[in-house]
Amino acid sequence: MEFRGRVLYSLGFAVLLAGLGLAQSQPLITIDKVMTGEELRATGVEGLTSAQRSALDKWLSEYTLRVFQVAKGDEKPAVTGSGTASATYTGSSGGHWIRSTADGGAIIILEDGSMWGISSMDRIDTMLWLPVSNIIILKSSPSVGDYKYSLINTDDKEKALAKYLGKQ
Repeated sequence: MEFRGRVLYSLGFAVLLAGLGLAQSQPLITIDKVMTGEELRATGVEGLTSAQRSALDKWLSEYTLRVFQVAKGDEKPAVTGSGTASATYTGSSGGHWIRSTADGGAIIILEDGSMWGISSMDRIDTMLWLPVSNIIILKSSPSVGDYKYSLINTDDKEKALAKYLGKQ
């Protein structure tokens, strides 16, 4: 299967998993699913440490979600000089619940389709957050880099710094 075909197949599979909420603690997509062994060796990806590989898989999952958003025409995320999404959330702050989590708590998807990237410091908590947990969204003051929001899990009495990634 050619590279483009593998990407489209993997993208469709990742979207299916996200939509069904089955990707609770696994990356939605990993580099192993889109590159052959030869491509992994030729690009040097094969030699990455497990931490580097995990970071690459996380980035690939977030990037894939953004590409899917743009392809669907739902959202055209603004991109800053650093290449990160800088979209602003315009939904209500309360009455939300978790539809699914992905990448070990790195991504939270709410019932309104909003997707949230979670600060690495808070993933220890969010990886344990359950679907249907009640969530309140607040603007963080002050914000920490791209993390301009706080997701508050009112069931567990925990909060996490988050950046808005757009809508599914």
